[in-house]
Amino acid sequence: MDLKHEFDVERVQTDMQATSSGVKVFTQSCYGLSMHWGLYSINGRGEWVYWTEHIPWEMYRKRMAEFNPVRFNAEEWADMMLECGMQFLLITSKHHDGFCMWDSALTDWKITNTPFKRDVLAELARALRDRGLRLHFYYSLLDWTRPEYRNDWPAYVAYYQGQLRELLTNYGEIGGILFDGYWPRAQFQSDEVQVFAPRGAWDLQGTYNLIHDLQPNAVVTNNTHVLPLPGEDYQVWELDMPGENTIGFNTTEVGDRPKAVWWNLNTGWAYAPRTHNVKSAEIIISAMRKARARKAVFMLNVGPRPYGDLHPEEQQVLRQIGWIIRNHGLCD
Repeated sequence: MDLKHEFDVERVQTDMQATSSGVKVFTQSCYGLSMHWGLYSINGRGEWVYWTEHIPWEMYRKRMAEFNPVRFNAEEWADMMLECGMQFLLITSKHHDGFCMWDSALTDWKITNTPFKRDVLAELARALRDRGLRLHFYYSLLDWTRPEYRNDWPAYVAYYQGQLRELLTNYGEIGGILFDGYWPRAQFQSDEVQVFAPRGAWDLQGTYNLIHDLQPNAVVTNNTHVLPLPGEDYQVWELDMPGENTIGFNTTEVGDRPKAVWWNLNTGWAYAPRTHNVKSAEIIISAMRKARARKAVFMLNVGPRPYGDLHPEEQQVLRQIGWIIRNHGLCD
C-alpha cells in the first residue's frame, strides 16, 4: 500500500457541538488531573515503549500476566483530587499500544484479562460521581497492535467507534473525550509510515456526532496540533501555552473555541523512574497562572505506578498545589 508521508486534515461537516452548559462546566473548571496509565507502566520507560524499543508483540502481550495494580483505590484517588482542588479527571482509556483499561467486549487485550481483573474506569466513574467530580476519557485513534489498523481500515474504524460507544454508554455521564494519535501535519519516516499513518478517513464526523448524541454535555477535543474541526469543542496545547510552539509540534494558530493546556508534573507522561524529576509546586502554579491569564483550562498529568498508586513525591506536590489554590484563590 502506498501511504503518504504527509496527509490532509480530514474534512468534517457537522453542526453538533457539546451543549452550552457542558462547555460552561468545562471552561469554569480551571484545573483538572490527567493520568497516563496502562500496561506500559510495568516497563517504567514511558507510554511509547512498545514502539521505541520495538518489543515483539508476543513478548509485550505476555506482560498482561504481570499487571496486577493491587494498590489502586478509586476512592483514594477521588479524595486526593478534592483535596488538591481539581474538578475533573482525564485518564487514558486506551493509548497507542491498544491496551484497554476497561472491560471492552470487543477485544481480549484489556485489564480485566490481567490478574487484577477489575474495570478501573467503572470504579473511577462511581467514585468521582459520588464527589461531584467529572470523568474525561483519553482515547488513542492510533493503535500499534490492532491488525485492522494496518490491514482493514473500515474494520478498524468500526472497531474504534464500537469501543467509543462502550465508553459513552457504560459509565454514566462523562465530562469529555480527548482523542490522540491523529497528527495531520506529521511526516513519518521509513518504517514509521507502516505503523503510524492512517489508511483512510477516520470518519470524525460520525464519531463526533456519536459523542454529542449519546453524551450531549461532553466536550470533545482532538490533539491534532491544528485548529479545531467542526464537532470539536475546545483547542488543546500539549506542553505549551495557547499560541506558542516552544515544544516544536504545536500550532501557533488560536481558534475561537475554548482553550486548554496539557502539562506534565514529572519528566514524561507515564511512569518512568529512571527519568524521575518532579516539578515544584511553584513551577506548576506559575504555569497555571499563565494559563488562567489566557482563559485556558489547566490539565496536569501524572503517571501512576504499575502497583496502582501515585509516586509519593507526586502526591506531595499535588497537595502543595491544592493548598496554594485554596489559600490564594487561584481558581476563584
